[in-house]
Amino acid sequence: MQKRVCKIVLLIMCVTVYAHAQTSPLLVKGDSLFAAKQYTQAFEHYQTLHDGGRYSPTMFLKMAYIQEGLGRLGESLYYLNLYFLASDDTQALQKMEELAEKNQLEGYQANESVKIRAWLLEHFNQIAWAITSVAILFVAVMVYQRTRLQMKPSLAGVGLVITLGVLFLHINYSAHSRRAIVFEPQTYLMSGPSSASSVVAIIGEGHQFRVQGKKDVWLKVVWKEKEVYVKENLVRTVKL
Repeated sequence: MQKRVCKIVLLIMCVTVYAHAQTSPLLVKGDSLFAAKQYTQAFEHYQTLHDGGRYSPTMFLKMAYIQEGLGRLGESLYYLNLYFLASDDTQALQKMEELAEKNQLEGYQANESVKIRAWLLEHFNQIAWAITSVAILFVAVMVYQRTRLQMKPSLAGVGLVITLGVLFLHINYSAHSRRAIVFEPQTYLMSGPSSASSVVAIIGEGHQFRVQGKKDVWLKVVWKEKEVYVKENLVRTVKL
């Protein structure tokens, strides 16, 4: 393999295997094929696991290694992203940033905001339920203060407003923190959700977007601080 994949090799050697697919015969077989350097066959086993909603962090790391060795930059970055979501290993962010800098790719910043957005997205439902529970608690306090204590529930009311504001921000901000990676060598970015719209840019694989929304087969994404549209089948949405 080429020199540029050395860091992934080191990560694979250092990561402890855990998680959902740990005891799966497919994972065991895939790891055996990987160790025997039968990378294409190993990838097929890993892909079957992933399609079935099962994975281990190390599996994603090996998939990234295989794809980078095949020269598929977009696919490699996609699986590195999945590895980061599954493991929270900041070395993956550093590796992605290095690849992005080397290949002049947009959309990669290995900083705290990336980690925070990834964590918010991964725990989106749990956080939403927790905030909702706090809001319900404030409502109960307000009802108790008004009916039992015959007093104005001013503080509880302020708390409820703040909590609902946080819930609104969480739903809108976290939902839009989704990312997508281009995996086609020639991808058109359009000004609108239509093939008849004007072309904003033609880009190669590996670039990363923030996803803002979806309309039919088009994703609304952010490209160089501008909202543009890209066909959904030309990108990989980063999510476990």
